[in-house]
Amino acid sequence: MESAVTKEKVLDENRRVHALENRYYLSRHPEQTNFFQNAILKNTVDEICATLNPTSKILDLGCGTGYLSLKFLSRGYPLTGLDLSREMIQAFEESIPATLKPQARLVVGDAEEFLSQNQDEYDVIVLSAILHHLFDYESVLRQICARLSSGNKLLVFFEPLKQEVHSPIKFALHRALSWLDEKLYRFEMKVRNIPVLDDEYHHSDYQRQFGGIDPNRVDEVLRGEGLEVLQIKKYCARRYGLHAWLANRVLGTQNTFNLLATRP
Repeated sequence: MESAVTKEKVLDENRRVHALENRYYLSRHPEQTNFFQNAILKNTVDEICATLNPTSKILDLGCGTGYLSLKFLSRGYPLTGLDLSREMIQAFEESIPATLKPQARLVVGDAEEFLSQNQDEYDVIVLSAILHHLFDYESVLRQICARLSSGNKLLVFFEPLKQEVHSPIKFALHRALSWLDEKLYRFEMKVRNIPVLDDEYHHSDYQRQFGGIDPNRVDEVLRGEGLEVLQIKKYCARRYGLHAWLANRVLGTQNTFNLLATRP
């Protein structure tokens, strides 16, 4: 029953599902690495790095296999990456070039426990596609805000966007492109013999049950904790870059958001 879902249940489901994902995570999620999304990622990291000094420290909560963390590491920043999944951390560690390994500290653990026990200060805290996995994401955001000093930044990256649909026609086209995108993806996964893990994500992607994450609510929580929200960027993520380009440049639809905030 849905009422029986607890924080511990959500954590256990995330451990189980991401153990199944393991080193094939990015292969199963090309929407995070196609050319369109990679351009968004590069521009976002470039904007943040332009405001940092060479010794600025980064914390990536929910780092997974490190697709975002590696962008900071490759620019020379010391980085701590935390993920609940031991398998994902292992895959991340194996992907780090030997020359960058001294800059990286990888930790297996729960974000809330880490934030309460670790008192290190970070210039940037990154939440990479983690909020929708959390039982109580607002509580985690408040914990993070308490750790940010003046000038420190928070990046919320690649979260499913909860919003109302105002144009039935645009929504129908959005769904049609999504259907095509998913059909091609499933064909590719079958050809590559990579299981899609149908029906495994229900509790691990906990906030998707409620439509995703509302950036306006995130904005309210952060402002209530004294942060200044610098920007919210909404866009449409798709499995394939061409489909993402069509969704964004032709249809103008949205299903994902990034948010950047700072402590004044």
